Amino acid sequence: MQSISDANYISNIIGERLTAKGLLRSPVPLRRYCQGGEDPDSKLVFLSDGNPGLVVTISPPAFPDVVAEECLKAARMQSHLGDLSAPVLEPLDTGRIQTSSYAVLPYRSPFSKRRGVQWIHRLWVRQHLLEWLAQVAQRRSAPCEASRYEASLKALADTVPENSPSAALLQGADEHLRYGRFAPKTAPMHGDLWRGNVLRGTASTAFTLVDWRGSTTHGFPIFDLIRVAESFGLSAKALGRELHRHRAALGCQVADLRLYLLGALGHYAANLGEMSPTLFWSMADGCAIRFSRAAEFLQIRRE
Repeated sequence: MQSISDANYISNIIGERLTAKGLLRSPVPLRRYCQGGEDPDSKLVFLSDGNPGLVVTISPPAFPDVVAEECLKAARMQSHLGDLSAPVLEPLDTGRIQTSSYAVLPYRSPFSKRRGVQWIHRLWVRQHLLEWLAQVAQRRSAPCEASRYEASLKALADTVPENSPSAALLQGADEHLRYGRFAPKTAPMHGDLWRGNVLRGTASTAFTLVDWRGSTTHGFPIFDLIRVAESFGLSAKALGRELHRHRAALGCQVADLRLYLLGALGHYAANLGEMSPTLFWSMADGCAIRFSRAAEFLQIRRE
């Protein structure tokens, strides 16, 4: 049996499938693309040279369903977002090679890494990405039970160290949830929205988002915004403006925004998966610090 890491073997299988579906006239040679290592739990990635541009991702044998799970999450998100789903990349073909699930995707190039061009591209895509996030919050958020937030706050309190920025952000949150006017909502959440998962778009969208494995259609508002602010270098003042924008989109009080972020952090605290506690603490504290700095411009009073 040939190895799924063999580029010629994968080229033949994918070529035959796409040719049979009428998507190719002849097989396209693929080359192996390494994303920074040969870890046994990393997806295998193959790229085509020339046109058409294709990306083939294959689950590692140790975790054969990873790509299938990611495709399912992306399809659910695409359906849920409706006319806002243009940034979700739809696969050309999916299936299994040996026991591992795979997907064939149209190639979308990353933004330029040249210093001057990168800065211009970052500002340009950031503007479109922030607009899209605000639209998602306004048009796809929905009421939910307060118990979701109660469970998240408890999970976060049980996970983060005392005296950490995350623990400080938690102070008074439970009281506000129980006795304030907080009307909890859910919203679509990518969950890992950093620059590496934002690629060039097409005529229908300014950008493409990839890696939907950690996404959920009923997630927590503003978490993706906080991660974008970190990855794209949004200032505290600019983030404060975006938080005001999301407050209006969600129809909530300014003080409620903290609960939305804590809800997301608690969700991940309860579902760490392969993430180490140390890495989670670092991520959660980074979000808490960035939110707290932006809160100075929001004039949020800690209760």
